[in-house]
Parts: sequence; C-alpha cells; structure tokens
Amino acid sequence: MGQPEPSGVFDLGALRTPRGLLLAGELDLLRAISGTLIFLVAALVALASSRDALAATTFTFSLLLALVFAFDTFVTFRTRVAPGQDPDMEGG
Repeated sequence: MGQPEPSGVFDLGALRTPRGLLLAGELDLLRAISGTLIFLVAALVALASSRDALAATTFTFSLLLALVFAFDTFVTFRTRVAPGQDPDMEGG
C-alpha cells in the first residue's frame, strides 16, 4: 500500500492518442460481437438440450440478451468505428 505503480502496468494514457481511440472503438466492437455470439450459442444449447420450461425460459432470455448485444454492436459500429460514412447522418 502506498507504493506507486510501475509505469506502463495500468497506464491508460495510450488510449487517449488517436491510435488508442481507434483501438478503444475496436475493442468495444469486439466486446459487443462476442457478447452477441456467446448469448446466441447459449440460447441454442439451451433449446437443444431440453424442451422443458426452464430451457424455454433460458432460450428466451438468452435470445433477448443476444438482441441487446446485437443492437449494441450496431450502435458501436456506427458511432465509434465508422462514423461519418453514412449519408443519412449528414446534415443536408
């Protein structure tokens, strides 16, 4: 306690550079895509494993979470990874 951390261990200053901002957007996109895929697989496994009420509930909940992550993927891509590439977003 009380000791300063070595430089570079938890240094988030690199994320403030232009390259770091691009990396942060790509990491957000990766997080959103992986969350979508994980919950889609969980939904399919729950449905394939059994047909009881608990499996149906798990399937429904996992599918809803996958849709939320898919929407997050869409928003992350449009706002952080590829902003300004949409002609509808430009003021005309």
